[in-house]
Amino acid sequence: MYKVVFINGQREWVAQVVQERAPSSDFDVAWAPYKAPEAEKLPLLREADFLVLHPAEISSDLLRATEKLKLLQLLTAGYDKIDIRLAAELNVPVATNGGANAWAVAEHAVALLLCLYKRLHHCDRSVREGRWREPVTGFNTFEVSGKTLGLIGAGNIGRKLARRLAAFECDVLYNDIVAVPEIETDLGARRVSLDELFAKADIISLHVPATEDTYRMINRETIAKLKPGAVILNTSRGAAIDEEALVEALKEGRIAGAGLDVFDREPIPADHPFLDLENVVLSPHTGGHSYEGWFRRADFAWKNIQRLVNGEPLLSVVPAPTPE
Repeated sequence: MYKVVFINGQREWVAQVVQERAPSSDFDVAWAPYKAPEAEKLPLLREADFLVLHPAEISSDLLRATEKLKLLQLLTAGYDKIDIRLAAELNVPVATNGGANAWAVAEHAVALLLCLYKRLHHCDRSVREGRWREPVTGFNTFEVSGKTLGLIGAGNIGRKLARRLAAFECDVLYNDIVAVPEIETDLGARRVSLDELFAKADIISLHVPATEDTYRMINRETIAKLKPGAVILNTSRGAAIDEEALVEALKEGRIAGAGLDVFDREPIPADHPFLDLENVVLSPHTGGHSYEGWFRRADFAWKNIQRLVNGEPLLSVVPAPTPE
């Protein structure tokens, strides 16, 4: 019998989904709320063979307290709040959700874009307030067709977004550390340098992890390279954008708008200047949340757990850091 512990930061029914998708009676599943005191989680973690997390956060003290942990399985794509080095020292592999939320995030990026281009947030407000068509002049809404998408990161989510916007008749440019032949062949996408992407894209969409290389990659210098009508979408990690520089550019009209699902601080502070800007659409880091996605995440987690039990290679493992 294997002990599986789920630390759940979502509603209780998410824990029920994880429990109900257990593949056999060989797995004893328990769960604890993410916000429960560490003292309450500690007894469960000491017994855990497998630990499933959402959100992807666990203190170093709790991780050290695990005594027979075989796998730290995340239901998220991000892992920047996990001490990967410590996990490696403890010989505990860490795996992400294998792209289980990619459908939801790609669709959310499309929604942010359409909201910006069609001024949907302003239109909704005007109808409710009795100001019929007031926000729409006929010259301040735009079509996606004919625009150039610039993907920064062409992993699971980026590729799905490329396919969706190609259906809107967009050209696709992308920048990634590796070539992605499938979107080049299927969509005519071109892999380009960041400088070329910034210069030519109408829509910049970020799909990158939080690393030293991606930290503040959108900053005053890179924003200065963008077209005046460009919009920025970020459904990946807030740390990728210098928010002060973005606020300045939006206020001054040096770019047209931004659709943001992630921020430096979450929840976003009540006095953040984003909240006063009309050319920004905001959502509370919910791009990856969908009804269908929770079942997909749970199934992937169980698939990986079974693979380890059966002696098969794990999927979507976070690379161990190089020794210091």
